[in-house]
Amino acid sequence: MYLPAHFKSTDLEHALRLVAEHPLALLLGPDAQGRGFGSHLPLVATAPAEGLLLEGHMARANPHWGWLAQQKRVLAVFSGPGAYVSPQHYDGQLNVPTWNYAALHAEGDVELVDGAAEKDALLKRLIGRFEPGYAEQWGGLPEDYQHKMLGAIVGFRIRVTHWELKLKLSQNRAAVERRRIREALAASERAEDRATAEWMARLEP
Repeated sequence: MYLPAHFKSTDLEHALRLVAEHPLALLLGPDAQGRGFGSHLPLVATAPAEGLLLEGHMARANPHWGWLAQQKRVLAVFSGPGAYVSPQHYDGQLNVPTWNYAALHAEGDVELVDGAAEKDALLKRLIGRFEPGYAEQWGGLPEDYQHKMLGAIVGFRIRVTHWELKLKLSQNRAAVERRRIREALAASERAEDRATAEWMARLEP
């Protein structure tokens, strides 16, 4: 993506936080004809010693998993919060509106997880991330039902080889202007605006 130096972040903790707060990714890879194909999937990120790792699953009915198995490379795009920024917050009149936002692009090698035991373990990790309380209910479901549900999905992990984090949060503006923008967004009725203000606050010295 277009990544001016003042908006580029190499902070892994910020990348992990963005995925944790906005786990629904756009997974991009070619279809059988080589055209771009996207699947919207919640992913979980971890950072073991070997680097950034993403995990998730998709419906077996989705042909994307078969194409990924052949291509082996995938791009996951995470969109964080975003907000309109009015030029009224700037000191001079020779300014135009813009949009503040956070986004992460993670590219890597995809590995399918389709063995029953390994897929069950992956699913339990996802449950542990999104709804730990559901683990007991899942464990209590009939074994044949669990087997059927596991058979209807294909798990995968992405070993990220390259990632880019863009935090476009008015870092190129004067401190007083950043403060005005942050305060206005924090007072907004839109949850996205307030979330953007929180990210701006994290980048302040």
